[in-house]
Amino acid sequence: MNLPAIYEASGTVPQVLEEPGSSYRYSEDRITIRYLFAMLRRRREAFFLTLAICVLVAFLWTTALPRTYLSAADVVMITTPTQVVPPEGQGGVAVPVRSEDVETQLQLIASREMAGQVLDATRLVRDPEFIADVIAPRSAIDNLLTSMGLGKNTDDAPINISPETLRQRAITYLLKHLNVARMGDSFTLRISVTDSNAGRSALVANTFARLYTTDDARELARTNATAAQVLKERVDELRKSANTAFAAVQGYRIRNGLLSSAATSLSEQEISTYNQQIAEARAEAARDAAALSSANRQLHSGGANSVGQGVNSSVVTALRGERAQLVIKERDLAQRYFDNHPDLATVRQQIGDLDRQIAGEVSRSIKALETTADASAQRLSSLLASRNGTRSQLSMDNTALVSLADLERRAEATQTLYQSYLQRYNAIIAGTGSEQPTARLLSSANVPVLPISPNLPVNLALGLVVGILLGALLAVLAELSYRGFTTLDDIENRLGYRALGFIPSHRSVEPHVGTPLDTVLAHSNGAFSEALRNVIVSVRQSAPRSCKVIAITSALPGEGKSTVAACLSRSLAMANERVIVVDCDVIRGQLSKQFDLAEGGLGLYEALHSESTDIIHYPDPQSPLRILPITRPFPKGERLTEQRRLHRVVARLREQFDVIVLDCPPILPIAESREIVARTDSVVFVVQWRKTMDRVAKAAIRQLPVRAIKGLGIVLNKVDMKKQARFGGNDISSFYKQYRGYYS
Repeated sequence: MNLPAIYEASGTVPQVLEEPGSSYRYSEDRITIRYLFAMLRRRREAFFLTLAICVLVAFLWTTALPRTYLSAADVVMITTPTQVVPPEGQGGVAVPVRSEDVETQLQLIASREMAGQVLDATRLVRDPEFIADVIAPRSAIDNLLTSMGLGKNTDDAPINISPETLRQRAITYLLKHLNVARMGDSFTLRISVTDSNAGRSALVANTFARLYTTDDARELARTNATAAQVLKERVDELRKSANTAFAAVQGYRIRNGLLSSAATSLSEQEISTYNQQIAEARAEAARDAAALSSANRQLHSGGANSVGQGVNSSVVTALRGERAQLVIKERDLAQRYFDNHPDLATVRQQIGDLDRQIAGEVSRSIKALETTADASAQRLSSLLASRNGTRSQLSMDNTALVSLADLERRAEATQTLYQSYLQRYNAIIAGTGSEQPTARLLSSANVPVLPISPNLPVNLALGLVVGILLGALLAVLAELSYRGFTTLDDIENRLGYRALGFIPSHRSVEPHVGTPLDTVLAHSNGAFSEALRNVIVSVRQSAPRSCKVIAITSALPGEGKSTVAACLSRSLAMANERVIVVDCDVIRGQLSKQFDLAEGGLGLYEALHSESTDIIHYPDPQSPLRILPITRPFPKGERLTEQRRLHRVVARLREQFDVIVLDCPPILPIAESREIVARTDSVVFVVQWRKTMDRVAKAAIRQLPVRAIKGLGIVLNKVDMKKQARFGGNDISSFYKQYRGYYS
């Protein structure tokens, strides 16, 4: 029998191939934006599912969160209060408000005392809903449980705390939900209250504002009333003391003959008058003497024009004014004319006449000063003589004046204190009932319509962002941990063997018909048929020897190896090659079933047991393809390779056909597959797109003999061409959208 060289014994030990995977080492590519985007496209279902879940959770959580409403009232501090009766001494001038005063007002509003007044004014301690919020505020979990019918009704639960403790906790609750802030640098204060009840938040905010704006006036009225009562008692006491002191002074005057209103006797008044007149006379004499002396010195040192006393004379003043005008005129003429000019000489003569007149007037003034000085000295001498006569009477009154002065000081002090208290008392009485507040309401709080929390748009946006991030993370992790085959690069990188090509799912390409076999026949120039021819070309180019016997197998059943064998065979046959496909899967015989040859007639079993060189095979009704089917079950335990029967059948078929395609059983469940593929020229290992795991394929390839590995090539089957483009590979299947129109 003419056996091919592969079936002949070799005189040398077969050479083992290099370590599997030596030609195609896995290399980690750089993670780029395109690479990550491709991952997201592959796992877009998981990505969008995660995104939808996160948005839904955000929506449910937002609807379950307790609603919080915000109400705000604005009050303005009155820096210049209007006083019906302005305080004495201020004259209506406003006292400036400092920043420290504003902070003090903020603390006043947020005090526990103010909160207690608000609690009493609003009567919230009688509101069961408010009490429930104070004792046990509802949370989002409580709302969720209530919506599912699992929550507990706390409205009718008994209150086991004392009224005082409840009041203190209610005050703490109000202060916790109160916020008082200054609006910029102005004197406007905003009182904001948050609450789960919209109406209650507005009520509390308005009560805080109302009590604050009226509290000052009320407190001032109470203070004024108290002060008026205290001052009235003190004023009565001081009035009695002042009257007693005044009576004592008047009685002492009468007893000692001191009848003047100044508490002095007639002698004291007289000596006092003399003293005053002497002082005035001395001052007048000294002044007149000084004026005379000064005028004489000025006259001797600088002439009449330098005497200042002369200025007091209206005549001298007028003469000096005329002289000044003539001097100006003389200067002007001197600049224009010579010294002998008549006009200039006339002016100078007039100036000389005026100087003589001024000197005469000054001389008369000095004589008048001398007369005045003499008269002043004589008057002083007369007054001194008169005073000496009254000194004896003055010494007698000195003792009485000392006691009187003491009594007057006491009376004056008492009267001054009485007047001070009386004025203050009158001011308070006048201001009672006219107290004005130091703040007024600028705008009251309205009942809010929408809550400020939870914020549905913000929470949904947050859920969207979290969903995007989490979905992207899960998609990337799922893709990185996914060990199936998506592209031909995955096959070569993970398995280390040549990828022959891909075979698309016939429904994912256009044109196509009902089955893959029919698509090959009806559209021989379509994308599906072209993918089959691409695999055939790759098989022949990668085979180390003549590629006549091609074994087609897979790791596990259900990966489409029988369909691949049938389609490849029909495609070769339609290319006018002599092709026969042999069904070697004795367990299932899927190839025979596809050609409706599984029952009746002669088949592979008869060919294996026949010694004839003629092997019975059947034609494909729709193409030149020949089929050697399994038409009957094999006896239990019998295998194809027993006694080298299959090898002899293949050898005989080599003589009749150009290509022999063996549809082998899966490698992992059937051990005989390794013997079959060991005697072929090429082995086409079929893996299913995004289903076959790399560890399964590695386990199957590890079972193959060395001879089979030499011609091993891997085909990616059932590729969904509509989805493949979004996986971002670098093989031709990833660019199907760009060239699919070529086949139409």
